[in-house]
Amino acid sequence: MLKLQNKVALITGAADGIGAAVAELFATEGATVVVTDIDLDGAQALAERLGGNATALHLDVCQEQEWRSVMDDVLKRFGRLDVLVNNAGGSGSGTIESTSFEDFQHIMRLNSDSVFIGCKLAVEAMKEKGGSIINVSSIHGIKAASYATGYSAAKGAVRLLTKAVALHCGENGYRVRCNSVHPGYILTTQMKNWVARQENSSEVMKGLIGKHPIGFLGEPMDVANGILYLASEDSRFVTASELVIDGGFSA
Repeated sequence: MLKLQNKVALITGAADGIGAAVAELFATEGATVVVTDIDLDGAQALAERLGGNATALHLDVCQEQEWRSVMDDVLKRFGRLDVLVNNAGGSGSGTIESTSFEDFQHIMRLNSDSVFIGCKLAVEAMKEKGGSIINVSSIHGIKAASYATGYSAAKGAVRLLTKAVALHCGENGYRVRCNSVHPGYILTTQMKNWVARQENSSEVMKGLIGKHPIGFLGEPMDVANGILYLASEDSRFVTASELVIDGGFSA
């Protein structure tokens, strides 16, 4: 039996990378997939590839009103929401000395505030029938990086926000599970392009691989497989947990 048969899943930041891999995997497992991204053209292209059970919607996750419009649209179209994957976000480098307060606020808004809005609206939509919220944090939500002060702070906030949401739902009998996922360095298009722009790109890649004891970097589908587990009934007894998918980076 398909793991997500008859489930409705909304995925943010799904035009590329981990989000796109999740959308593809969910579709093969029977879900009705709502592909959202600030890049609507990319989201639409993916939805077309996935076929009739996929819908593309524009979503700037930093804008609460856009979140509300998308959630209203999903509930009107499908009558329910079973899975939310809060995947959208962005990297942000800089130490405590080099990061401006303005940059810090932007990083927090994109990576943390957006997840709060998504969780808030998903709990409201799911509390009667139950569901699963999966928040994509980062290995830097567990292991801080001095060169990514704002990003570490934001992804760390996602980790504990996830637990607070899970506890609230459990205490109120909502049957809504909430878990976080913590990927290591993943070979997304964004990551590959960043490495390619470096003068010593081969050495940079070698250094990144060296941070992961397993000896290689992950692919988006490595993370998507973990997210599928948390979205499905295979993880029915799992909530307020961190799923670390990092090739040993944080060991």
